[in-house]
Amino acid sequence: MSNATSKDFVLTEYAKNLIEFKARQLSQRWGFGQSDREELEQELWLAVVSQADRFDPDRASLDTYIDRVVNSAVAMILRSRDRKKRAGGIDAVSLDAAISDDGKQPMASMISEDSHHRRLGTQRRDDIVDKELAEAISDARAKMPPEADDVCHRVMNGSVSSAASDLKTSRRQVRNSLATARQFLEKAGLGQN
Repeated sequence: MSNATSKDFVLTEYAKNLIEFKARQLSQRWGFGQSDREELEQELWLAVVSQADRFDPDRASLDTYIDRVVNSAVAMILRSRDRKKRAGGIDAVSLDAAISDDGKQPMASMISEDSHHRRLGTQRRDDIVDKELAEAISDARAKMPPEADDVCHRVMNGSVSSAASDLKTSRRQVRNSLATARQFLEKAGLGQN
């Protein structure tokens, strides 16, 4: 029996319906299109046929085996698409690689501070904005009742639990004082956006 003929047993109606269904689902996902549907079906058929010789009827039914193979193939397609999307076909270059003719200046020295913060997902601090924020907080705290200001100060330097412990009160009372403080902070324009 030839190799091609020996794998024909996986070409069932169940496999056909499952592969069409999975290809249709994939083609509706972001990053895929209806034009990809035929190619996706071909990839799934290829996975089923290439794994046909590993089928063991003592371990599972043919339909169960086909289902597992198709689902694994779908996962691999998604993983591959995600990897291509992340990498974008760009080769990685070490920041320690030398860029000058003398071989002493590393590429890392060329990265601006803005690029560094963008790469790390951090935001560069602006001294003027920090001073304005501190001034707004100070003005809002000056208008608060003294007990709310005290709780606010303690929580800024610790936690709700530590503030409750220091003041010998409940965490609920601390949260109530924070709610009062929050009203003054929001009036100063420091509310959540």
